[in-house]
Amino acid sequence: MVYDSGATKARILEAAYREFAAYGLAGARIDRIAENAKANKRAIYEHFGKKEDLFDQVVTARLEVSREALPGTWDDLPAFAGAIFDHYVSDPDRLRLTLWRQLERPAPTEPELDYYRQALAALATARPDESLAPADLYAVLWAINQVLALTPLGLQVADSGGPWTAERWQQMRAAVVATVGRIVENRASPR
Repeated sequence: MVYDSGATKARILEAAYREFAAYGLAGARIDRIAENAKANKRAIYEHFGKKEDLFDQVVTARLEVSREALPGTWDDLPAFAGAIFDHYVSDPDRLRLTLWRQLERPAPTEPELDYYRQALAALATARPDESLAPADLYAVLWAINQVLALTPLGLQVADSGGPWTAERWQQMRAAVVATVGRIVENRASPR
């Protein structure tokens, strides 16, 4: 069997993604990543360097997944907020990785800065409005979508007697879209 370094790197990135999302940078173990990737530790270090570098590369790879999955336009911000919600629902590890990134390695990498600079430029073009800076609006959109991770189980139980069902989460998605719609309406209204 011929060694395929590209396939090995892809398996390592996927296993590292799941490991970092579950345990964060500090709790992640290269041994588990190697085992789950069906690779050896040496291959991980050869392809990615130290654990911190692997973490950064996983974050960069997930930004690319997000860039490809999310709409390329910001013209319809409520729909964009719904797409972000769906994006996080489709893979809850994505949100966990983002939260670990904020906690353990807050300094942005160049690929992250590039991603956000492009997003802010697109947002400024789609919704020019001096009353709310594009970065503020993007932060609000992002924060509203944190509802997936930040809704306490106690609130869910008090609301419906147990963890929310898929139907209840769809209601929350509708609330996210409606909230962003109201923000857009308020921004468009003359003061």
